[in-house]
Amino acid sequence: MTQKLLRISLGLIAFGLFSSYGQSNIKTIELQKGEVFDILLLQQNPGKEEAFKSYFQTAGAVAKKMSYKPLGGLKIKAHLQGNLQPSVLVFAKWEHMEKREAFLNQITEEVPDFHERRRELWPYFGLHYYEVKNDLSLKIDRKKYLIATAYWLDTEDETSNFYGEWKSKIQSANGEVLIELKDGKSPFGYRYDPDFFVITSWETESDFKAFHKNMQNSEMDNIQHINEFILE
Repeated sequence: MTQKLLRISLGLIAFGLFSSYGQSNIKTIELQKGEVFDILLLQQNPGKEEAFKSYFQTAGAVAKKMSYKPLGGLKIKAHLQGNLQPSVLVFAKWEHMEKREAFLNQITEEVPDFHERRRELWPYFGLHYYEVKNDLSLKIDRKKYLIATAYWLDTEDETSNFYGEWKSKIQSANGEVLIELKDGKSPFGYRYDPDFFVITSWETESDFKAFHKNMQNSEMDNIQHINEFILE
């Protein structure tokens, strides 16, 4: 995907132009308690500009009416682990859970071919959304080495134990956890439901690679699946 098409796509995906993409090395996303935070992982079909415009003129109007607000996105530079091959990570938010879930129920009444249009545009569309339990601030510095990681584990107890150990190792390896999300929801047809989803920041690529090698040598029998991406 060319940089021009990527900028257009991110803007369209967000139901409006994400004007700060590629213009600022640091972006802060603020969410308040009770809002809903969307995480979307998308792989896009090329050559669909007219279909994009039509989709966002219809579905976009419904989403905005129901409190959807775009928060921008990041290109996925490379895939480190897992079987998914999305090209962008997109952020958005809704006023509260009732409006977020009402959109899922109402959209096909106003746009009957909504899901068919999505399939035409995105061969992969993974969606996970989270109710924000406390005010949250996500500060993204594109000068740093950014990693998104999603884990699926065997049981809830193992999730808690593993995550604590994993987070401690990140901090010991000069990494920083920018955001940690769990207990989200993923709708039928767009299911992407890891036990937790984390974005980390590293001063250098070598710092992350040393950490990554260390984790690969660790005991990870309780992990069912991992998706991991380099962001930019």
